[in-house]
Amino acid sequence: MNKSVLFSDITVVTPHDGAPVSIVEHAYCLVTGNKIVYVGTSKEDANDALKNAGEVFEYNGKNKILCPTFANAHGHTPMSIFRNIADDKSLQDWLFGQIIPREDKMISDDFYYGNLLTLAEMIEGGTGCVANMYDGALLIAKGAVETGFRLQQTSMGKKCVDGKWSVDMTSVDELNAFIDSEGKGLITNSLLVHSIYLYPEDFYKPLADFAKEYDLPVSVHISETIAENENCRKNYGCSPVIKLDQAGLLNDKTVAAHCVHLTDEDRKILAARRVWVAHNPSSNMKLASGFADTVSMQKDGIRLCLGSDGAASNNNQDMYLEMRLASFMAKGMTLDPTVFAAEDVFAMATRNGYLACGFEDCGIIEQGMRADLQIVDYDCPQMWPLGNPLSALVYSCGPKCVESVMIDGQFVLYKHELKTIDLEKVKDKTKKTMERLK
Repeated sequence: MNKSVLFSDITVVTPHDGAPVSIVEHAYCLVTGNKIVYVGTSKEDANDALKNAGEVFEYNGKNKILCPTFANAHGHTPMSIFRNIADDKSLQDWLFGQIIPREDKMISDDFYYGNLLTLAEMIEGGTGCVANMYDGALLIAKGAVETGFRLQQTSMGKKCVDGKWSVDMTSVDELNAFIDSEGKGLITNSLLVHSIYLYPEDFYKPLADFAKEYDLPVSVHISETIAENENCRKNYGCSPVIKLDQAGLLNDKTVAAHCVHLTDEDRKILAARRVWVAHNPSSNMKLASGFADTVSMQKDGIRLCLGSDGAASNNNQDMYLEMRLASFMAKGMTLDPTVFAAEDVFAMATRNGYLACGFEDCGIIEQGMRADLQIVDYDCPQMWPLGNPLSALVYSCGPKCVESVMIDGQFVLYKHELKTIDLEKVKDKTKKTMERLK
């Protein structure tokens, strides 16, 4: 559907930079191409904007909420093929005993169709972007572009020969070339630095120099478990945050997942370096990694976003659930019901996630921004009566309420129907993969 779209008589809920989340009832929002060209309550102004819009499709907004799509700030999209086969284990047992041995047997189709399965699930749950930490960058980016999905994808940027690690620009150059030729503004690149425990000590500084030379954001897991921290202190005499900072890997483009076990000094460093911290409440609880002190992070000025982690450790990609859990966990930990209000977690899941992924013109419903939008139907028992629309989105809503999703001005989900993914084919392919790797 390439027409301009006018959302009429709809409730708009959106974050803003430097201002509270706004709720505008009986609003109009006009999308032309991939941009929002009007949003407001004046039908007359909307009609004026329509004069230059060409052919227009009108979307009736009765009993609907229009809000930004979610930007999932930490995922491993092909890991949907490992869903429900490596559960109830500690992180160490899960990763090294269950996941990595299976990953070693993956073939190209596993990366491609596993990624598409996750994108289908994300789209049906209102997510339009993910910071994806995984190998198979070209296959994953190809699937994202075919789907019309926004993606920050990691490049390996390294190789290991006979147990010795070295930086390698090949994967970075390949992904950058794909972005230039086919990325369509949907894909950004980042450097995969898995964690402080996966590489030899002398390799982190070259990785940091490489990221700086190529102007690459860094995607990294930090302080996910107590064992990670203890081992780091044993090996290096300091926390993972300090060690990574000493290597030069922490800056305002770094997306640091988890950060469950931070010291006061760690938080000050992360805030000073303006690192994006991707909070993953479901995965942290399921793997018994712990409860991240997001309230202290927020007070210390750390920039926060929200992630689902992979489907092998979550086991779904429901950002509505992650918002709800993030708020409830913070309230329960502090015994303060006012912390991590709906506005906070909504901004984390939308605008902050897009900024962390390198998409500065997404995540807000304002004139001139990219049209990455989800339409939520609140005419259902789960959300009725609506009450406060923002509270309803964070505390009541779920994927089944998401009616349509638009990314970059194109519907990828329309009236609950996926428009760019052959789901039956993806299900068939991934079922065979699981049977082979189970």
